[in-house]
Amino acid sequence: MKTILIVEDDLAIARGVCDNLEREGYRVLMEKDGLKGYERAKFDQPDLMILDVMLPSMDGFQICSLLKKEGFGAPIFLLTGLTQERSRLEGLWQGADDYIAKPFSIQELILRVRNALKQREGATERTKILEAEFLKARKIQMASLPRKQPRVAGLEIYGKTLPAMEVGGDYFDYLQLDKDVLGVIVADVSGKGMPAAMYVQKMQGIVQTSREKVAKPEDVLRTLQQNVHETMDSASFITAVVALFDVSAGTIQIAQAGHLPVLFARKNRIRLWKPEGVWIGKSSAELFGQKLCSEQLNLQLGDLFLFYSDGLIEAKDKKGKEFGIRRLKKFIVASKASAKSLVEQCFKEVKMFTGTQPQFDDITVVAVKVVNHHSKQRNDR
Repeated sequence: MKTILIVEDDLAIARGVCDNLEREGYRVLMEKDGLKGYERAKFDQPDLMILDVMLPSMDGFQICSLLKKEGFGAPIFLLTGLTQERSRLEGLWQGADDYIAKPFSIQELILRVRNALKQREGATERTKILEAEFLKARKIQMASLPRKQPRVAGLEIYGKTLPAMEVGGDYFDYLQLDKDVLGVIVADVSGKGMPAAMYVQKMQGIVQTSREKVAKPEDVLRTLQQNVHETMDSASFITAVVALFDVSAGTIQIAQAGHLPVLFARKNRIRLWKPEGVWIGKSSAELFGQKLCSEQLNLQLGDLFLFYSDGLIEAKDKKGKEFGIRRLKKFIVASKASAKSLVEQCFKEVKMFTGTQPQFDDITVVAVKVVNHHSKQRNDR
């Protein structure tokens, strides 16, 4: 049974509307005071609200405006003797779904109520279908990300992503190029939702099908730029970082395309490692090849590399303060955990920091820790 709330200080009008709506099979609630009507709407969440404009303590325009700002989704009908165009426009401006001038036909009101409820029911059903489709898309996207962490002697590897919406624009993957050579990629598509998710799926296909051609980390980024930028609009872009770990040679090479710096921890000291490079997209086509380069260093036992998306460091608490790179560095220096424990702790720390604040951006974290390697220790170049 649908519930309708009437807020009207003229008891004769309120009673007449109530009786007719109840005969149509609706459950009707009534209030004659504006503030009480506002509070009743928030508490009972009716399916439709009929609201007089001239009310004691709080007028209908104020009630309508406040409810709509607070996310009240039910249709609101403004019922009033004010017939001037200015008054009608004011009501519609405040978010009213319909405007009915007194005197009015009760049959017309009932038909308008019936049609509004049918439209809302249809919209609700379409929303449910879309939500179900998005949930399916989320399952597909999450299943397409690495299900198992790669096994490479001498390395601990663990990655995790958490979309802000049903589907997201963060992407991470592994490229097992040899038993001793592992590629790691973390990328972030501008925007959120389904458009960003489509680019993620396209990137994954490109990365996995071109793995045999990868000799250096910049090869992956160059292939992505060649195959993605033409289909992107000028306002969209992708940032990415790629690392190649060669355990037998005892080296790591990194190249990046406008992405956040890699956190590199060695012996309780942290370095922000960011080779030159610009983002992937149509707007960067001319500069991309000129700026792209890679850097290399020799691995040492205990080295830790953290790859992440901006959703991690830009997560905000209730005061609008960001989690920030400094807090992340401090936490990593103090941690002696495994790669998996470190990644899980990152998500835990961010959740504790943000509290009840909603997650506004996708978060991805991949950690690689050197636990042993076959080559002799060398000085970094």
